[in-house]
Amino acid sequence: MPGTPFPTSGLVPKLAAWWREPRRNGWVLAGLAGLLLLRRPDALAAPQLWAEDGSVFLLGQDAHGLAAVLHPYMGYLHTLPRLTAWVADRVLDVAWWPAFYNSVAFVVWLGVLARLFSPRLNLPHRPWLAAGVLLAVQTPEIFLNLTNAQWAGALLLLQQTLIVRPAGHRQRAADLTLVALFGLTGPFIIPLFPLFAWRSWRDRHGDNLAVLALAGLCAAIQGACLHHAAITFEHQHAPLDAVTAAVALARRLVVWPLLGPTAARDLPSIVQVALGATALGFLIWRAARAESGRFTRAALLTAGTLLMTAGFIRMRPDTWTGDDLAFSDRYFFHARVILFWLLALELDAAGRAAALTSRFALLLALFTHLPGYRFPASPDFRWAERCEPIRNGTPADIPILPDGWTLHYPGRPAPRQR
Repeated sequence: MPGTPFPTSGLVPKLAAWWREPRRNGWVLAGLAGLLLLRRPDALAAPQLWAEDGSVFLLGQDAHGLAAVLHPYMGYLHTLPRLTAWVADRVLDVAWWPAFYNSVAFVVWLGVLARLFSPRLNLPHRPWLAAGVLLAVQTPEIFLNLTNAQWAGALLLLQQTLIVRPAGHRQRAADLTLVALFGLTGPFIIPLFPLFAWRSWRDRHGDNLAVLALAGLCAAIQGACLHHAAITFEHQHAPLDAVTAAVALARRLVVWPLLGPTAARDLPSIVQVALGATALGFLIWRAARAESGRFTRAALLTAGTLLMTAGFIRMRPDTWTGDDLAFSDRYFFHARVILFWLLALELDAAGRAAALTSRFALLLALFTHLPGYRFPASPDFRWAERCEPIRNGTPADIPILPDGWTLHYPGRPAPRQR
């Protein structure tokens, strides 16, 4: 029937219609959850603690209880993992803690994908935007573990700077809760705060002002923690090598995501810098000349620049003696997602050259990394068999992920009740 947006028969026509006008429902959430799980099924099938899951958050809860929420680590607060450790300690047996930790991380990642399909986020090509989140993660370091759920949480904060104002009390409360939770989980609220201010200035009403005030409070708290901790590393004081920095950024942000690891390792440095500069120039040109959605493009470019600048200062890739494409990969994650999103926004560009360029780049990114979509299973250290000392409060050294990491459990005076 002409004009019917969703055909009543035929799976392919229904999927095609949904792709043109995607809507969030139970089937969509189930599909997104399945794609997440397919990428790393062992995260829930054989869950284990990852790094600071044990050595910081488990031990912090064991020693301080809920008060551990107020304890910074690496110079900032980690509210979500601290609360997760507290809930697990209160309601679950020790054997189930890794499953609960990873499930919380899974929900955060699913929340990023689900919110892309929210009616309040008025963005085109949402399936491609979701693909950007799924495909931009090229190492398992930050994927589906509690320690690094803050990296996905930063994308929720970024989405909050683009979403339309809430329609009622429930949405208003959800927005404020999200900003408070992830503003106090990781330092990302600091580089993203200018976007909250920009949004409030462009669309002046009470809801945006309340979000801005809360984001400012969270940024001030995290900034004060960072200032008090004054954590610096020797490589951060080295003179800047601009050429090496340009090569590293081009390799990690453009060449590897679009052309794959072989090209990132083997292409001459001058070629990689040229590709990176061309990609950046194209995105800036499109943000300035776009027929619609200029604010969205400008906001995404700004967010990528601010997040990448903060990451660059922290890791200083110009001081590396080599690049194995895995070291410090998490610091490039947000910028790669934003690159994918900006390309997706150009799929319906009025200019034929811009649209074709974006389609070609997205297809390259998709098919280059599709063979490695599923991460290899991590070693299974049999947590359920090894966690008895924690249950009994006796000292033990327990292997956890990543391979080579050990949880040095010091014990406690009284045994834990089952």
